[in-house]
Amino acid sequence: MIEVKYARDGKLDRVCREALGQIEKRQYGDAFYDEDIENVLKYGIACYKDKCRVMLSGEV
Repeated sequence: MIEVKYARDGKLDRVCREALGQIEKRQYGDAFYDEDIENVLKYGIACYKDKCRVMLSGEV
């Protein structure tokens, strides 16, 4: 599961955490769990100009 956001202020870490928080808050993974998929990896991606940061949150 991937959530991508643009970090308007250049604070990539904060925006990655916001993206991961959005995945949790909106329960995007529930459909996978309903289908008995147990391993769901969640990626929060933040971009700013020519930079990018990726954070991973997974339940294995």
